Amino acid sequence: MRSTQNRTFIDRRHLGNFSSAAIIPGQTMAQVTAGEVESSTGGILVSGSRDTIIPGISIDSRTLMPGELFFAIRGPNADGHNYVASALARGACGVVVDSGYELDQAPAGGPIVVRVQDTHQALKDLAAAVRRHWPGSLVGITGSVGKTTTKEFVAHVLKSAYGVYHSPGNYNNLFGLPLSLFNLSDDDQIGIFEMGMSARGEIAEMCRIARPDAGVITAVAAVHLEFFDSLEEIAQAKGELAQGLEPNGTLVYNADDDLVQAIAGRFTGPKISFGLSPQADVRGAEIELAGLKETRFTVSCEEVTRRAMIPMAGTHYVMNALPAVALGRFYRIPMDQIIESLKGLRYAPMRGQIVRFQEGFTLIDDSYNSNPAALRQMTETLGKLRFSKRRILVAGEMLELGKGSPELHYECGSWAAACGIDIIVAVQGHALELARGAADSGVAESRFFHDVDSAREFVERTLEPGDIVLVKGSRGVHLEKIVTALRARYPEEAK
Repeated sequence: MRSTQNRTFIDRRHLGNFSSAAIIPGQTMAQVTAGEVESSTGGILVSGSRDTIIPGISIDSRTLMPGELFFAIRGPNADGHNYVASALARGACGVVVDSGYELDQAPAGGPIVVRVQDTHQALKDLAAAVRRHWPGSLVGITGSVGKTTTKEFVAHVLKSAYGVYHSPGNYNNLFGLPLSLFNLSDDDQIGIFEMGMSARGEIAEMCRIARPDAGVITAVAAVHLEFFDSLEEIAQAKGELAQGLEPNGTLVYNADDDLVQAIAGRFTGPKISFGLSPQADVRGAEIELAGLKETRFTVSCEEVTRRAMIPMAGTHYVMNALPAVALGRFYRIPMDQIIESLKGLRYAPMRGQIVRFQEGFTLIDDSYNSNPAALRQMTETLGKLRFSKRRILVAGEMLELGKGSPELHYECGSWAAACGIDIIVAVQGHALELARGAADSGVAESRFFHDVDSAREFVERTLEPGDIVLVKGSRGVHLEKIVTALRARYPEEAK
């Protein structure tokens, strides 16, 4: 790949802990040509010029932009080869197809056609080649809870001093991560990428592609237990990030989580811990929930202590902010500048956003996803909001929890009662056990609904001025319908 870079190349061998000079120069990213697609993927260019520059990559013909190269991926629900003609009609510069695929007819205009053994593998291999030629510093973030919010917080803090790219939305799997890597530009000095998984080996493969210089592990919790036999197995899968760091790469890890600590204990490279425990390198303490949009705390790092504020409610958001502080110091941003940047943090969409209505009630929209640890965190925060009239929890079934799902839901219901929640609205499947756990532990009004529409009707007729309602559930339950309905029915207060 060609590069027009004319500045000092970052030497990743010198990245380390706080004492390192992790100074990131500007750079210009390499251009990818059709010939380099061919060589990087091990494919054969059967049509088009090798000198054609590829401005972008797509795996979805519906969102493809003119000029992009379309990879025909065979997925579990659709075969991209069925949409090759559609992609070319939308202006794709060409296509990457399996070696056995035959075009119905020779496409007009001489577009690029590259034949490969496996289009998904080719996508990953091309992304790995792009990463090898991009000389910036890359951060990988994983964990059972909080990784998306942590990614957003880290990006916000680092942007106060650097050009930063961070992967969008939930582009955190073996399709989304390669696509995100293609978006690195010559203005990006640091790239921040979320790494999710539902099976062993997935994070290791992402690390092979992305080659992270630093990695963050937020927590290990009961998520995806449908695919794992124990929390220890989940920890092993998350630990692949530590194993996959570049030589002398730095691990940033949660000192309050025993399973994450065990991962860090086996890691022999530089590491920085964060948490509320006294032994953490970056420590949070004296946490004060000052309101729906303010949590105050102290943060200590390198024998320096500062009072800090984040514009959101909850100890778990402090835990998301601490790795951002750690990486801010790792990249040599002054502590006072980091503390100031924390004041401007924002919620990721559908992850704790506050909506106030003119009717006098308040919505906490955390409907993007759910698991037992995250639900307990948000429920605890809801319970601490004493200035509300009633605290209402709308909790959808938490999916992919395996055979322990009923018990985990029941425990979350008992926890909601202990937190002082006034009304429980449980939706779908094993959420029945959540409602039962809440009722058995003393919640006076605990309702279960088989579907989201019935729950929506109940919530709409139940809400009163002064109420706060938290909506949280797995994506498959579609609790965002309740949020959408409330925002459509009631006028919101001006922000």
